Amino acid sequence: MVNIFIDEYKKNRQDTRLKPIYGEIKVRTQFKHFLDSKSKTRDQDIRITEEDSKTTYIEFQNKVNTTPSIPVRSVEYFGLGIGHSKGKSANQIWLLAEDISQVLNGSIFSRYILKDEITNRVHPEDSGIMYVSLRLLSNEDSPAGELASFLLGKRADAKDKDVIRIAESFKDSFGDFMSDKEVSKMLTLRERGWQEGLQEGLLEGEARGEARGEARGEAKLNEFITLISRGMSVEEAKLKISKEFPA
Repeated sequence: MVNIFIDEYKKNRQDTRLKPIYGEIKVRTQFKHFLDSKSKTRDQDIRITEEDSKTTYIEFQNKVNTTPSIPVRSVEYFGLGIGHSKGKSANQIWLLAEDISQVLNGSIFSRYILKDEITNRVHPEDSGIMYVSLRLLSNEDSPAGELASFLLGKRADAKDKDVIRIAESFKDSFGDFMSDKEVSKMLTLRERGWQEGLQEGLLEGEARGEARGEARGEAKLNEFITLISRGMSVEEAKLKISKEFPA
């Protein structure tokens, strides 16, 4: 899945030092960056480690408004990833369901790397943060466009064989994921629902936004999980929830 996005990016920037992932890999979901001796952590959705110890971190982001903001949080994770890398590349890829103008600047892809302001030469360390607008990419007639559309729940009729295989893998594993309470807890879905609900409450400007947002986010999350587990498609579930929980 990650290579599809990387290959599409390379079409736009052929001289990039970002390379597809090859060979044997280790994949860890909700990788914990340990911050101190008191076991405080920051979690990233996916960590992919290659045989030569190069690492790619993947983050799925549904909402624009988060606390802290995505530009701030992504740089924090970038620093933590490099800190764990022991001198190897540690790239970040953020898949955004909603566009964030501060980092995307109206483009499908943006990738930030370290450069010298005087000479414009890039730093020997080639790690970077790539942001992907799934919304804009989903309009493209390409495997990456089909994959972005699938991840957004907009379509399920992919033509590309790799995208079809990815979609089938998602569907096959979702039932196991739902039944595994430990995994559900580890992936902190409820915490994400709480955070989105909190942001909704804050944006509405309610004096009691936190309490109301938490309850609303929790209710929407529970209903979404129930509908998907009953066999409803992502798009159908989103439509039903939007009617039951109007803005």
